Amino acid sequence: GSGKALPKYTSTEISRHSTADDLWIIVKDKVYDVTDYVDVHLGGDAILNYAGADTTAAFFGPQHPFPKAQDMLDTFLIGELDKGAH
Repeated sequence: GSGKALPKYTSTEISRHSTADDLWIIVKDKVYDVTDYVDVHLGGDAILNYAGADTTAAFFGPQHPFPKAQDMLDTFLIGELDKGAH
């Protein structure tokens, strides 16, 4: 990595980004803005079920081949989950 610290977001902040027009998800304590990906998501609107929430378990499901899914997800990384705050 670049060594640059990522901004931290609380779960409350992240939960406000929960629509198809403004969609953040959490995977393994990292925060991703996948708004631009919603329209091309192969699983369709299933991604909206996890909008603004932790989708780690779903992301690591059999429908997401590795490492392709992880590589794609990394392009949407915007920050880290602030586990000390809510």
